[in-house]
This record gives sequence, structure tokens and C-alpha cells, in this order.
Amino acid sequence: MLLRHIHLREAARADDEARKPATHAIRRALVRCGIGAAVLAVLYLLIHFLIPYMPDLREWVKSLGFWGPLVYCIIFIVLTAVFFPESVIAIAAGTLFGFWMGIVWVVVAGTIGATLIFLVGRTVFYRPVRRRLEQHPKLMAFDKAAGKEGFKLMLLLRLCPLNYSLLCYVLSVSSAKFRPYVLACIGMFPGNISTVYFGFTARHVTEVAGGASTDWVKEVSIYVGLGFAILASAVVARIAMRSVKKMQDEPAESTQTVPQS
Repeated sequence: MLLRHIHLREAARADDEARKPATHAIRRALVRCGIGAAVLAVLYLLIHFLIPYMPDLREWVKSLGFWGPLVYCIIFIVLTAVFFPESVIAIAAGTLFGFWMGIVWVVVAGTIGATLIFLVGRTVFYRPVRRRLEQHPKLMAFDKAAGKEGFKLMLLLRLCPLNYSLLCYVLSVSSAKFRPYVLACIGMFPGNISTVYFGFTARHVTEVAGGASTDWVKEVSIYVGLGFAILASAVVARIAMRSVKKMQDEPAESTQTVPQS
């Protein structure tokens, strides 16, 4: 009876272990659906509340002439320094400046903002944060990876859907070097394309609603372009996240393997 009870318990445990991957996959799918729904809700709120005011704001920016893009860059840098969502400001660039110039000014402002955050974090927060990092081995492992892998790791992190401001501050107190950090800012480009394109599409929608002339070819190309931009940035982000996870797993595997004599 005792052996039978042990076997039944082991079988039940094995069955639970077999069900865990499926349960984890379902939970992960639900989390992704929740995140997607939240993103769509935020975008709807942006269109519903902010976009109607964009024509007046565009006219004001246009009246500034040369100073318009400069004012936008300053606003971008100041707001992202206090953790305002970078994507919202990038969407605004698409509505204010159009697609191509919107990308230009977002890239310029994003690179300058990331550089300033790095310099402030490295000079002001470095010592107190480093003392706290040393108490957490996992965070220190990331710190070593940032110093060892350098440009490759930071580029992948920029491609991931991570908070712009938080990533800048975290890297500023890590072992990351300044030059690779700045060069890795090109990893923001795919995400910037999708967010700026969304703002450009929203601008087009408001112009059509206001009576601007259009044709079906232009309509189809704009919406297909938006879908492609979002899909491409999502695929790039997924590949980058897998690569970062692989880089995290490799040090753990190397520490477990014992060299043979």
C-alpha cells in the first residue's frame, strides 16, 4: 500500500509538471492580449482627445519657423527625463511634422536626450545606485554583460519594447561605455518608425474628416504602411528579446560547465 501511494504521488507530480508548460503558455498569451488591449486603448484615447487639437498645434509650430523643431526637441528631452512615455511624443512628431521629418526630429531628440540622461546618471546617481546594485547578483550580472558585450547588448535592448527613460538611466549606472551607448541609439529607429507613422496616419484621418481630398490608392497605401510598420517593429522586438535572453542564459551555462583536464 505504501509503495502504491508513493507511485501515485509521483505520477500526480509528473502530471503537474507536464501541465505547467501549457499553463505557462496560456498565461503568457493572456498577458500579451492584455498588453495589446492596453496599447489599443491608449491609442484610442490619444486619437479621441489629443488629435482634434493637433491642427491648431501644427499651425503654432509652423508659425515658429526654424524654432519649431527645436522647441519640439527640448520638450522631448525634458519630458522623457521625467519618464513621460517617449512613444506619445513620437506620435506627436508624426502629426506635427509628417512622416519623414517626424522621424528625423524624433531620432535627433531621442539621441540627444539619451546622451544627456547618460551623463546625468553617470555623474549624479552612479555611486549610490552602484552600492545598491552590488547587493543584487542578478543585476550585477547584467552590469557585467553591459560592460563586456557593449554595443551588441545595448543595441538589442534598444530594439526591445522597453521604457526609453528607464533603460537610459539603468545603462547610465552600469559598466556601459559612452561611445557604444550613443551608437546603440540606432536601435530606437524601428520603434520610432511605427510610432511616428501612427501619428502621421492620425493626421491624415483628421485632414480627411475636415474635408481634404483623397483617393482610395492613397488611403490603402497609408493604412497598409501603418500595419507593415507596426508588424515589422514587433518582429524586430521579438527577435531582439530572444537574443537578449540567450545572452543572459549563456553566462549561466558557462559557469555550470566544469572544464575538463
